[in-house]
Amino acid sequence: KAFQLSAGGRDFNSTRKIYEDDEMDEPVLRLVRRGPMDRLWEFLDDPESSRGAWFVSVCLKILVFSCVAFSFFQTTQSPFVEDATIAAAVETAFDAIFLVEFLCRFVSAPSKWSYLVDAMNWPDLFSATGLPLRAAAGFLLMSPKTTWTSLDVILLFFLPLVRFSKLLRYFEIFRLLSEAMYKSVEALPFLSYLAAIITFTAATGLFLVEERSNIPSMPHSLWLSIVTMTTVGYGDFFPTTTEGYIIASFLTFTSMLFSALPVGIIGHEFMDCWRSRSQVLLITRLRKNLEKWGYSSQDVRVLFEHVDEDLRRDGDGTLSLAEFLELIHQMRIGISFDKAFKIFTIFDDDQNDSLDYHEFLKHIFPKES
Repeated sequence: KAFQLSAGGRDFNSTRKIYEDDEMDEPVLRLVRRGPMDRLWEFLDDPESSRGAWFVSVCLKILVFSCVAFSFFQTTQSPFVEDATIAAAVETAFDAIFLVEFLCRFVSAPSKWSYLVDAMNWPDLFSATGLPLRAAAGFLLMSPKTTWTSLDVILLFFLPLVRFSKLLRYFEIFRLLSEAMYKSVEALPFLSYLAAIITFTAATGLFLVEERSNIPSMPHSLWLSIVTMTTVGYGDFFPTTTEGYIIASFLTFTSMLFSALPVGIIGHEFMDCWRSRSQVLLITRLRKNLEKWGYSSQDVRVLFEHVDEDLRRDGDGTLSLAEFLELIHQMRIGISFDKAFKIFTIFDDDQNDSLDYHEFLKHIFPKES
């Protein structure tokens, strides 16, 4: 659907000419037209964009599970596929598919740099290295083995773990945990420092009151303090003197009280995020999609002014609900109409049924508002 700008007799070509004459950035041009690479990116990145995209996303999930399971069963004493040639063919097929997927995502990404710096895409990059690494190893990996080369370890153990982490992109709830951890970072350094003080104090006391035959060195005493503080208690080292028992008991009691502090802080932040999870996930998804499609705060400002002036012709700097929905639809950033409606209600801080640029900027680009 072309961007409808019938006001003043302006058509598609004249609208595009205005953008080009004003030397607008490429993201603004996407408001009018998407090329084949853009459609490929939307197909791979947004399972909700079409039925085909949803089907491909399901196939990729099944492929990841199959690859991890196959690699796991190949490391047993009785491999799932005993013929090394057939096993190599299956593994090579997995590697080729993941390599093609990464190349398609990278080539079609609106911003190659944004794609590479996003940690959620790193599993794609590392998964694509399977084929060249397998070629360097000679494709045939004989198993079971008593000894493993470095390439064997990477291909059979680490690479499946990396590929399994590809599924993180499909769990939006992971962003809630990330948000809670990010909000808790401010308090964690001091709590870590306090935990180190308690651990080193107890280790020093245990080292001084215990015999050297029992606690031979300060590192051994520190190890005893750590496993006592974490309530693990391996039993390889333990106090034998009365003073040692008292220090260990005090450390256990103190660590039980102290461990509740960081867990409570992170849990409190997670509960806050969970109560407003719909709002947090919507805003996070909108921000990520804008970044992936290459829209900056200045692009959004230009688009707001453009829609306001050409669709309403009132120039008041605000968008109604219908205009905002049309704007989100034409930007095609993977946000459905119902989600765009919820975003509008969240961003409309003054509840006047209109949204201005500053309200939008405050939620999406808070550092630039």
